[in-house]
Amino acid sequence: MRTWFTTLATASSLALAAAGVQAAPVNQIDYNLLTGTQLITFDDIPGGAAPGTNYDGLLRSGNTSFGERFAGQTNAPAGGFDVLSGAPSGPLALAFGAPGQNLNVFINNTSQVLTGLGPAGFPDFNAIGEGSFAVLFDDDQSEFGFQLVGGNGGSATLDFFRRDGSLIQQIVVGGLADAFYGFAREGAVRDIAGISIWNTDGAGIGFDNLKHDVPGRNDIPLPGTLLLAGLALAIAGAARRRVTR
Repeated sequence: MRTWFTTLATASSLALAAAGVQAAPVNQIDYNLLTGTQLITFDDIPGGAAPGTNYDGLLRSGNTSFGERFAGQTNAPAGGFDVLSGAPSGPLALAFGAPGQNLNVFINNTSQVLTGLGPAGFPDFNAIGEGSFAVLFDDDQSEFGFQLVGGNGGSATLDFFRRDGSLIQQIVVGGLADAFYGFAREGAVRDIAGISIWNTDGAGIGFDNLKHDVPGRNDIPLPGTLLLAGLALAIAGAARRRVTR
């Protein structure tokens, strides 16, 4: 009997720990405090002087892919901006927008910048920076940061997703400016597989110098996965001992 209760207590502790991992927040932090060494500058992608280069399909830079949104999300433009809603279908997969309303890369002060194209469509300058975009990492991350270009006091909505499409957290950043922004999962939990971003900044915004963790292998179990596996084994073992008594 004592063994049974001890096993249940252990299983409960594992369950609580796993729940804690799932509930750990994504915190906005100083970009300079990010520890990741992976940097995406978009300098490996054709761009050019504004309005730059239009991309009607998916885009890839480094070990990361970009699209307008994730499959399962809905883009319902309003007021000249893309507005995303809905939950991605799992596993996460990128989707692209209508021709001329997907992604754009142009040169800003000698550096390449990625923007989403709004409903006005390329090459209309009213489209550049008004569109949404989604980031899909090859490997799950615990942190993410970027240099924002062209912020003019508006706001941006960032949704952080796990690879199964479940939402980790939504963060709305207001008072956008030409500045660096950083975000990190509390406890360094590595389960950020993708991020979607849309904005309502009057001048539109661009993104450069995206930073994230050092790539790892997706087949390495995440902390939460290890805890859940331990819980399952503990419960199974307890059940076997109870049946054999």
